[in-house]
Amino acid sequence: MGRIGDCKMVKTESPIFQDLFQTVNDPFLILNTSCQIESLNDQAAQLLNINENEKPTLKLDKHSEKRWANFLQNLLRDSGGFCTLNIMVNEEVCQEIKLLGYYNNHRNLIFARLVPLDQPKVEHLYSLFNDISYGIIVSDLNGRIVDMNNIAQTLVDCAKWQVIHCPMEKVFERFTAKHESKLQYFTDLINKGQASIECQKRNNNCEETYLKFESKINYCMNLIITTVTDVTEKVILKQKVEHQNSLNSLGQMAASIAHEIRNPMTTLKGFIDLLKQISPDDGQRYIQVIDSELQRMESILTEFLYLSKPVNRHYEEVMLAEVIEEVTELMQPHALLHNVMLVFENYDIYMTKIMGNRNRIKQMLINLIKNAIEVMQNGGTITISMKILQTGKLEIAIRDEGIGIAKDDLKNLFIPFFTTKTAGTGLGLALVKKVVEEHYGKINVESTLGEGTTFIIQLPMNHEEPIYCENKEDLIGCSIIH
Repeated sequence: MGRIGDCKMVKTESPIFQDLFQTVNDPFLILNTSCQIESLNDQAAQLLNINENEKPTLKLDKHSEKRWANFLQNLLRDSGGFCTLNIMVNEEVCQEIKLLGYYNNHRNLIFARLVPLDQPKVEHLYSLFNDISYGIIVSDLNGRIVDMNNIAQTLVDCAKWQVIHCPMEKVFERFTAKHESKLQYFTDLINKGQASIECQKRNNNCEETYLKFESKINYCMNLIITTVTDVTEKVILKQKVEHQNSLNSLGQMAASIAHEIRNPMTTLKGFIDLLKQISPDDGQRYIQVIDSELQRMESILTEFLYLSKPVNRHYEEVMLAEVIEEVTELMQPHALLHNVMLVFENYDIYMTKIMGNRNRIKQMLINLIKNAIEVMQNGGTITISMKILQTGKLEIAIRDEGIGIAKDDLKNLFIPFFTTKTAGTGLGLALVKKVVEEHYGKINVESTLGEGTTFIIQLPMNHEEPIYCENKEDLIGCSIIH
């Protein structure tokens, strides 16, 4: 948009401009950057009291020359705006006019409408357009953006000049939305005259944000008016409700089957202990396998019950780096068997503490690291890092070099029983999410197919409210969920 200083004459006597002027009832003119009239309609010629064919340069007084220079600078930034000028009719008489102008970057021209001085409502309406509390994008019937207010620029995270005169698709490119959704949006807009679509993107804090675009054709003005609304809180609340519903269903199921499963398991354990005493050495190997699988069933059932109902736990000051070190040492032999190396970075904040449950955090880290090892079939490095954010939260990142996760699977990762592994239960990551939420934290996943996956956990340094518990005895062991 750096062409506004170029005063090169541009031919505007094409039929398209003539047709435009014939259909415009308001006083309308086209100026170059030197304030010379390139073209104008009859209404503007009469108001300015000039010959339509003369195309003179408007003579401005000294104050108006400064206003015009500032107006040009504002057009570079905002593409449109108001300007009040004093035009010198002769050496002693001047005429005051007000312009509502838009800058055309391709032709380096200012398209302006003369606004009556005794009708300031237009300027007030434009001010209201910019100050309104939700985003508005105005497009022509071809879908090209004509204007957008300040809130819309903030929500879509781009300046007006970056998308002005561009198709609406230019805005959608900045967000993630299914191709079918975009196609349906444009189809509805053409066939029904109105349409809506929800798009998402990550902000600078790696948090998901959701915007809703609702468009409607205004046939009186031959414009498409699109409102932009931030629906992030609504979408996240809906996701939490859906997640909680799945946990409630899980809880009902767990309550009905836990007793039925544990009773026969207790009986089997008793007979296994007897068999250990009377079986020959050859049979001991098989008994150990059976005993190991029974322990695994007990572990799965314990986590199944943990996910299904709220549990009050004891919270204390936890030195997070110390817990990460313990888990790294515990999992390193298992990792080396799969040609994987565990690396813990960021010792500069080693002494940082949070309020939490040490055993549950340990369980969470074990599950994440074990999952990372399993997806790295060709070996590699798992990097665990820790840093303090400007928001005052502590961030843990676990990055692997595995095969990555498909986009369609990312949204289902924390749903109980969802798994991409043939032998998985789908409870491990659901437990991870529950532990994070118990600590008032958030968890996000970033993944690229063929490159790897990063689990990012943010935990507050201090809880805003005290956490009470009924039982200070916690799960001492940390089982690994497959």
